[in-house]
Order: sequence, then C-alpha cells, then structure tokens
Amino acid sequence: MKTVFILSSCDAWHSRSSFRTVGTFSNIKTLVGYLKKYDKLSQCDIQQISTIGQTQCRDVNYCVEMLNVNPKF
Repeated sequence: MKTVFILSSCDAWHSRSSFRTVGTFSNIKTLVGYLKKYDKLSQCDIQQISTIGQTQCRDVNYCVEMLNVNPKF
C-alpha cells in the first residue's frame, strides 16, 4: 500500500459541506511546500498542518487526510 495525503480547504468551523479538495500529494513535505508557496501560511499554521493535520482560527482552513491506496491500480 502507498499513502497519499489529500489536502482540502474548508470554512472556519470545518463543516464537512464546506470541504473542497485542493490537491493530492505523495508526502507531507511536498504538501507543506505547496501551502507555503501558494497561501503564505504562518509558521504556526505550518506547525498545525504538520502535527494535527489541520489549520485553525482562519477564515479558510486546511485539513489533511491520509489515504492508503493500492499502487497497482
């Protein structure tokens, strides 16, 4: 199995209906690099993504979901 990281944006309350897929990444380092480049997140936001898999206290938040996929398909 291979692990992929799905990055989603959502509202301030993390409502499931507000989730929008931003991208799929092969590792957390690439995901964080993308966010640093395109959203200019603070160091606190980067630490939240890396440790708890989400940002908090923003108008637009991000959530990370890990998914195991079969690399043969």
